[in-house]
Amino acid sequence: MQCPICDGPFAPFIKKDFRGEFGLNVVDYWRCKACGLAISKTHFDMSDQAWEELNHACHSSVFGGDHNPMDPRWVERLSAQRDNLVHLAKEGLLPRRRPWIDYGSGDGKLADMLGESRLPTLKYDKYMALSGPGTIGDEALTQKFSVVINTSVFEHVRSVDPLDEITNLVDDDGTLALHTMIREEIPNDPTWFYYLPVHTMFFTNKSMQILFERWQFKASIYHVPSRMWFAYRNEPPALADFVKRQRATGADDFHYKRGFVDYWK
Repeated sequence: MQCPICDGPFAPFIKKDFRGEFGLNVVDYWRCKACGLAISKTHFDMSDQAWEELNHACHSSVFGGDHNPMDPRWVERLSAQRDNLVHLAKEGLLPRRRPWIDYGSGDGKLADMLGESRLPTLKYDKYMALSGPGTIGDEALTQKFSVVINTSVFEHVRSVDPLDEITNLVDDDGTLALHTMIREEIPNDPTWFYYLPVHTMFFTNKSMQILFERWQFKASIYHVPSRMWFAYRNEPPALADFVKRQRATGADDFHYKRGFVDYWK
C-alpha cells in the first residue's frame, strides 16, 4: 500500500479498540514511512455504504445542537473563527470578488455567524441534509469561490480526491481557510484524543507541505486562537507586513510563512 500524498510505503502503526462505539471494534492505523501521514486502514477498507452510515450516525448525534462530547470546545472555536475571518476581511486579506463558501458546513453554524457579521457565506455539505437561505447543492460547485472555508473535514476522508475537489474550488486569487489537526508527528498512542470513530487521515507538517505545493498555495498564515490556516494562491502584498504589525504589539496570534506554516511541532 502506497501513501496517497508522497507515494511512500505504508506500514502498520498502532491499533485502537473502540469497543463497539458506533459499531467499531479494533481499528488498524498505518503510517507512511516517508512523509508521516497516518490513516485508518480499517476505515479505508470499508464499503462506501458502511462508511457513509458511520459518518452520518456519528455527526447526526450532534447535528443542530451546541454540545459535542467529541469536541467540547466546538462552539467556542467557531466564534473565534468567525471573529478572525471578520478581522482579516476588514484588513483586506480575504478576497470578496466571488462568493464565499463553507464546504462541509454541517448544520451551518459558522456560515450563519458570518452572515450575521455581514459576510454572506454559502453552505454546502455532502452528507448532511441542509435547507434554508444560502444552502447550495452539487450543481453549484461548478464555480470558483474567493474564500473556501473548510473546518473539520480533512480528517474525515478516505483518499486525497475529496481534498483536491475542495481546493479546486478556490479561485486563482482566492484563499483556503482550513481547520484540521496538523502536527510534526502523529502520536504512537491509542489514547490520543484525535483517534475518533470517524477520523480517518492524520496529517504531518511534511505531508501538508507536499499538498500545498500540489495545490499551488504560495503562502499561508496560521491563527492560533481559532486553530485556522489561511492558504493563499497569490500572496497579498500586505500579508507579511500585517503579521509583523500584529506581532509588534506583543500579540503572538498570527504566524506567516512562504508555503505551509508548520506551527505545531
